[in-house]
Amino acid sequence: MKSLVQAVKFLCSFAILGLNPTAYSAPSIPDELRESSLIYCTNASSFSLNPQQADMGANVNVVTEQLYDKLFELDPKTNQLKPMLVEHYNVSADGLTITLHLRKNVSFHNTRWFTPTRKFNAEDVIFSLNRMMGIAGDLPALNRESSESGKFHLAQAMAYRTKANLAHYPYFESIALKQKIAQIKDISTHTVQITLTEPDQALLSHLASQYAVILSKEYALQLNADENLPQLDLLPVGTGPYQLASLTQSDYIRLQPHPKYWGKKAHIENMVVDFSSDGTGRLAKFLNNECDVVAFPEPSQLSQIPTEQRIENDGANLAFLAFNMQSSVMQNITLRQAIAQAVDRHRLVSRLFFGTAHVADQVLPEVLWQDPYGKVPFDYATSHAQPSLQKPLKFWVVDEKRVFNLHPMKMAEMLRFDLAQKGIPTTLIPVNRAYIAQQLANGKADYDLILTGWLANNADLNGFLKPILSCDAKRDVTNLANWCNPYFDLLLNLAKTTSSKATQNMLYHLSQSILQQELPILPLVNAKRLLLVNPQVSNMAINSMGQVKLSEIRLKKHQK
Repeated sequence: MKSLVQAVKFLCSFAILGLNPTAYSAPSIPDELRESSLIYCTNASSFSLNPQQADMGANVNVVTEQLYDKLFELDPKTNQLKPMLVEHYNVSADGLTITLHLRKNVSFHNTRWFTPTRKFNAEDVIFSLNRMMGIAGDLPALNRESSESGKFHLAQAMAYRTKANLAHYPYFESIALKQKIAQIKDISTHTVQITLTEPDQALLSHLASQYAVILSKEYALQLNADENLPQLDLLPVGTGPYQLASLTQSDYIRLQPHPKYWGKKAHIENMVVDFSSDGTGRLAKFLNNECDVVAFPEPSQLSQIPTEQRIENDGANLAFLAFNMQSSVMQNITLRQAIAQAVDRHRLVSRLFFGTAHVADQVLPEVLWQDPYGKVPFDYATSHAQPSLQKPLKFWVVDEKRVFNLHPMKMAEMLRFDLAQKGIPTTLIPVNRAYIAQQLANGKADYDLILTGWLANNADLNGFLKPILSCDAKRDVTNLANWCNPYFDLLLNLAKTTSSKATQNMLYHLSQSILQQELPILPLVNAKRLLLVNPQVSNMAINSMGQVKLSEIRLKKHQK
């Protein structure tokens, strides 16, 4: 029960802060912390301590990629795959077997709620990968020292497995990870063998995504023994360069360097991640020197910030309109083309993003792939006959701030205006993803078109296209067009299995042509990845997927 008691004491300390009326007054972060820390201000929607189960549209890596390591990662500058917890790997000639040779002498965090007795090994990889697939068969190990104890832990095992079966792992479900992997087994203490159902060159890229973090199986087993399995997702234990020091609910968390980190040590002793303020509040804190780094700044207010205090990169994301192909009225290609022709995408970029985005000329973000055969335009001729509508179109809006669309309702209002100018009336209905999932499950998702978007988490083009457009994802919360074209799926599958770059380019060009011809979705904008950085901060970078390495940041001396 030791870890349970420690966790209760730890969480109670946060509850006491919540009872203190001054705890939430500005500035929320104590002066002593502000003087000795780097303060990274972001929004609450990008915060999660459970990346495996996070919403696919969320940017969860600000915290979790500092706490955890992954088997692989993408180089922030080149987007090329490089080993992390894997030291090296081999792929069999038939592409079906991947052998991972794991890094040795990797330590887990030693925290107030967990003291590891061993180092990272194959058990942790197998447990983590199984968890990503919703498989909990290897946990918990049952303690049968007595019949009563055996019964108790058996009940715990059943409860955990029931919960695992009910839990969702959106990213891994979207790429059908469970269908890709036939078997995972350990060959030795530091060797794991993954057998695939079919060759898939992109699998390793998926294991580099921000969701594919490696957990401690020993920690999970200890929590099971203490009747406290939910803590696995609430008080994280990883192998990353930082470890959790404290958490003030809905306010900020404090990270400290992991003293036994296997790689390059973090430079800053106190890393505070503040997620208590909205966009305007974050900018005010930045101007008042209460934030050293600001993520998701309000584009309309960037004129107040000198250019040298901005770090930016083109974003691997897409805001788009999806046309519901289950709606009889939207099956009319003429109507879809008329909507596409009516939308002024350049106005969206200039009025909403103020230079921090560009018009999406194709479904695949250009930072991921540039069509060597030339872009396939989504601008349509005005000669199409104007379709007549008996009633306004039901226009759902996923009203959740994301990097590709910080103001969904504002964008929707501008789109509604554009369509009204062309005689296409719409009724705006704000929704969230949880509501969409519920309506889809009940068969009541009766929208005609929906404003949404998508984020890339690696350089795999299939991983970007399949969740939002493949037949497998039809009627899912990702493929909101409910579109299915077997030929399109065939092109993606062929591109996945070929090693020829020229062949891949041809296949992806053909896939983009199909999307332009059938128009299940209308690409709108690609938003840039942007950070505001105070002059005392150096070595700051952000890649196209939003990856930020807090451990590499430095503070200039005598500046803080």
